[in-house]
Amino acid sequence: MRNKPHGGNLGRLIANTLAGSWRSSPPSLEISVKELDAVTPSLLETGAGALGWRRVCDSELSSSESALQLGQAYRMHALRAAIHERDIGEIFGLMRSHGIEPVLVKGWAIAQLYIHAGLRPYGDIDLCVRPDKYEAASALLESEEGKRYGVDLHRGFEKFDKSAWDEMWSRSRLLEMNSSQVRVLCNEDHLRLLCSHFLREGAWRPIWLCDIAVAIESIAADFDWDLCLRQDQRRREWIACTIALAQKLLRANVDKVPAEARAMRLPRWLTPSVLKAWEARAMQERHKAPVSSARHHPIYALKKLRHHWPNPIEGTVGMNGSFNEWPRLPFQLGNCLMRTADLLLRNRKTRRHLLT
Repeated sequence: MRNKPHGGNLGRLIANTLAGSWRSSPPSLEISVKELDAVTPSLLETGAGALGWRRVCDSELSSSESALQLGQAYRMHALRAAIHERDIGEIFGLMRSHGIEPVLVKGWAIAQLYIHAGLRPYGDIDLCVRPDKYEAASALLESEEGKRYGVDLHRGFEKFDKSAWDEMWSRSRLLEMNSSQVRVLCNEDHLRLLCSHFLREGAWRPIWLCDIAVAIESIAADFDWDLCLRQDQRRREWIACTIALAQKLLRANVDKVPAEARAMRLPRWLTPSVLKAWEARAMQERHKAPVSSARHHPIYALKKLRHHWPNPIEGTVGMNGSFNEWPRLPFQLGNCLMRTADLLLRNRKTRRHLLT
């Protein structure tokens, strides 16, 4: 059994291992074999194995068992990237043949900023469609022709962003992918979405913060920060804190980021919450047993119920709270109650639909 670092330092070890891993010349990594052994399972489980390999592939640890596992993850991700690109091209072609023009977010869109395709794995293809096209797109994906694609379909951008569909659509752009064209968000909207998604999901995957670091370091001279930060003050605060986290934990270069887009001081609870999320397996267990599964597997769901307690980040964002120094427990309690009420309402609607 692998040894875990003493004192709850696994989160910091993960951060140290991933710092600068996306760059063409990653910084050298000072880490022992035991520390690499301790961090490797977490990197592999959260999709950051290939980035870990980038840090150790040219070091004395490159022949260790853990480094070989990380290298295997990179090769596997590179192979899957080619398959995903084929699927993305086909699903865009299928939807366009039915008069639907989706926008791809995260996944392939952010992977384009990494220097190698295998460094940024992604599973589901996240597609947003115009709200009035959602039902048609959903039916298409449930058809024999569409159900073989792993698509996570979203009604507009409401899950990720407060901006209206038409507004974000007007700024979207087409990127070339082999013989296809893929529609993605503009850079400003995509960075805001990446920050919002990272926080809304409780910051549990370190690769999401790597995405933000890559996006920040890839910013062009004409990047419109006013557009990126144009939402309300609270969300500007969230973005600023996320950028500051990328700098603090992953040593992201923020020279291109203006002062108003950087948090001058992170709240004391935020960094420990991120590191604890990276250490814990609660979020991984949550995805294995979503609360929605309770109706079909109640005993198993009850056993996993403790994994659904929102962490301080998830609770705060879920309640539209401020990242200040106030205690986080009220936000966590409020978010938990709100999610429970939402689940009960959805189950009630489902039962009513089945009876009609």
